[in-house]
Amino acid sequence: MTTLYPISLTCPICDNLFTSNEIGSCGYGSKRTDFRPNYWGFNPVRFFYHLCPNCGFCAPKKMFDAKVENAELRKKINEMGSLSRNSLSKKLERAMLCLEAMNELELTKKDEFALANNWIDPYWWAESNEEEKRFGAIVLDYFEKAVGKGQVPSDRGFATKYLMAEINRRIGNKETANEMFDEVIALTENNKDQKFTYKLAIQQKAKPKENL
Repeated sequence: MTTLYPISLTCPICDNLFTSNEIGSCGYGSKRTDFRPNYWGFNPVRFFYHLCPNCGFCAPKKMFDAKVENAELRKKINEMGSLSRNSLSKKLERAMLCLEAMNELELTKKDEFALANNWIDPYWWAESNEEEKRFGAIVLDYFEKAVGKGQVPSDRGFATKYLMAEINRRIGNKETANEMFDEVIALTENNKDQKFTYKLAIQQKAKPKENL
């Protein structure tokens, strides 16, 4: 069951006081084959991020705990402006753009692997084919850089390669997806600890399903 409650927040960028909603509890009963949770009840993801209606700054609750004394960040957020359409996908995209701005200014320290795992929210909850392809490409770009820089934890290497293949499949990059599925299959074929990933890669290449 998904529950939420109202909270008051002060924007760390423009000092605007506003009311938002915080998730009290949520859960899911299944996942898509790209690991997106299928939540019980209404989708709680909108409430994982809070959007200032004045300046358009959007971030998780913890980012509202302290005022940000950084003129360059304020400038970047002001240039973004407030959101004219507060759909779920637009809100999530804005949260990622704010995160990237903070990261560029070293106000947060996220490597490419972490950024990929943040941008996956907009990809998962894209509201059009164009958004799914655009956000999926961003996730893949960050994952590719993370792999190249050795940022992927060893216990998540196979799952990450599989996820990259599945995202490519879902956004229409069939040839790249099949090449990556083949790589995952070859790497996990004789690994008894990776039977799930091995079978999933075979399935999604040959007869893809929507959910696990």
